[in-house]
Amino acid sequence: MRAGFIEKPGAAYFKEVEEPQIVNATDVKIQVKAAGICGSEVHAFHGRHPFRIPPVVSGHEFAGIIAEVGKGVTKYKPGDRVTAEPQYGCGECPACRAGRYNICRDKKVLGSNGWSGSFGEFVVVPEKTIVPLKKEVSFEQGALIEPIAVGMHAVRQNRISISDTVLIIGAGTIGLGILLSVKACNPRCMIMTDVVDFNLEAAGKMGCTHTINSTKENLEEKIMEITEGKGVDITFLAFGNGPVVEQAAKLTKRGGVISEIALMQNSERAPYELIQSKEISLIGSNMYTYEDYMVVVDCMAKGFIDTSQFITQRYPIEKMQEAMDMADKRPEPVIKVMLEF
Repeated sequence: MRAGFIEKPGAAYFKEVEEPQIVNATDVKIQVKAAGICGSEVHAFHGRHPFRIPPVVSGHEFAGIIAEVGKGVTKYKPGDRVTAEPQYGCGECPACRAGRYNICRDKKVLGSNGWSGSFGEFVVVPEKTIVPLKKEVSFEQGALIEPIAVGMHAVRQNRISISDTVLIIGAGTIGLGILLSVKACNPRCMIMTDVVDFNLEAAGKMGCTHTINSTKENLEEKIMEITEGKGVDITFLAFGNGPVVEQAAKLTKRGGVISEIALMQNSERAPYELIQSKEISLIGSNMYTYEDYMVVVDCMAKGFIDTSQFITQRYPIEKMQEAMDMADKRPEPVIKVMLEF
């Protein structure tokens, strides 16, 4: 099959590879039509990802058409338009039994550890991970469900209300996915900050109430002006390091919430005095569950989530090398690079 292949750190290109086959009765084979390049694949390209280790056909943001089903599949058939949640848990640990398989120690993730990913023309996934696409949702939108579901999971954890003022730090793909998920809750005010004007302009077009370039404006002064000195109700960290977490604690109101989605090292320090004295709740958010996927699909179909600003570059899979270079080196503004089959 046609595939984008990461051979070793620094080497990603198009090649023909062996097509994955149905092994289990509940397996479903999907012909990929669109696949997004995630930052985790860029990390894999550089040899810096903990489990996406070259050589690998990576990729986990995708949508396509069912090509074949195992004998035990009951809900789906060839020709169905679908995406799939690119993870599943062991099914036996306490987290899995509680429905929180997204934090299972032994969960399997598409595009890693021998599970051929969506940079290949075909993927094979368990039936339980399949998410049907409604007729209003295109393949490209289907490939964006995964990164938006990351944001939806964090938003659903925190029950955004119409009276809330929300701050999102980081206007990359995940941050913008959080924005669209927050917007679907219709809060009083949405604020997004980043250092890249292009991304902030996209956030504005997506309906963000206030956008702030923190290299050009005093973020703390601006937030306190917007919130009349109270601080925001909840801060979502789509980018993070020690100084950013400390800033978030300063900008979040007393009794507020910081939702931590960004990947940070244990060595990064946290502002414990501020968290303790202001009684700020610090909540981790890891990926998503099936329900988050279904909420995103429904919001897309109803027009509550508009992805028109997301995809900035498109490449046929045969130009995998150019696509990865764009996602990595960013010679022009990039939000999401999409591969097409």
